[in-house]
Amino acid sequence: MDLYQIRPSQLYLDQDKIDRLKELFDPLNVRFNAPLPIKKNGGEAFLTDGHTRAFLYSEAKISVIPVYWDEDDLDMNLYQSRLNWCREERVMFIDDLKERILPHDQFENEWIKRCEKAVRKEK
Repeated sequence: MDLYQIRPSQLYLDQDKIDRLKELFDPLNVRFNAPLPIKKNGGEAFLTDGHTRAFLYSEAKISVIPVYWDEDDLDMNLYQSRLNWCREERVMFIDDLKERILPHDQFENEWIKRCEKAVRKEK
């Protein structure tokens, strides 16, 4: 699927994870890479995971990437919130995360804690 037809569902990337994946993940080897999980929300496809790999594909100028339909029973209310956050902060394409890469500790504080707070709020 074209990477630019898939919306991200997170606002930040973790610099440590990018650094680790750069050593293990070869975006140029598309045929042999594990596909990224996506779901649809209305008419929009979005990533449920794999944002770092999607970003590395984009950095390598690869736009057609392997994906699969995520059949996991996910909290769609949480994903809807995440997609709304992305829309509000104008994160519509994976490239929009280029200026939103954070050191690991800051990523934990800014993103992981925000998601955990949203989950607690829903309950």
